[in-house]
Amino acid sequence: MGFRYKPQDPLVLKNVSVHIRSGEKIGIVGRTGAGKSSLTMALFRINELASGSIAIDGMDIAKVGVKTLRSAIAIIPQTPVLFKGTLRNYLDPFNQYSDDALWACLCKIELADRIASVDGKLESPVEENGEN
Repeated sequence: MGFRYKPQDPLVLKNVSVHIRSGEKIGIVGRTGAGKSSLTMALFRINELASGSIAIDGMDIAKVGVKTLRSAIAIIPQTPVLFKGTLRNYLDPFNQYSDDALWACLCKIELADRIASVDGKLESPVEENGEN
């Protein structure tokens, strides 16, 4: 497969071919600029492929809904990353749970008092990379 960040950009991944057996857990390692993030972005369809395809269990991921795809695969990044959003979005990214359920969860992990004291509570902003 081939991958680029923008249509006019050069390919950052060229002729990449990887086979991972079902149920296998792998680590993607390499020096800075080796393509680890680009491969991850391609796998999660953050950007679409420039050429070729990625298949999981024989199914082209381009034919799978992004939400379905992303709920079926997982990564553990080397450095935790926070994107700009709200606390609610981090607790419930698919908007499936009621406020009561979220507060019950926060109580169980002993964070309810802390969140209740923040302006905006569940809607309080989380800045990129946890700047706030």
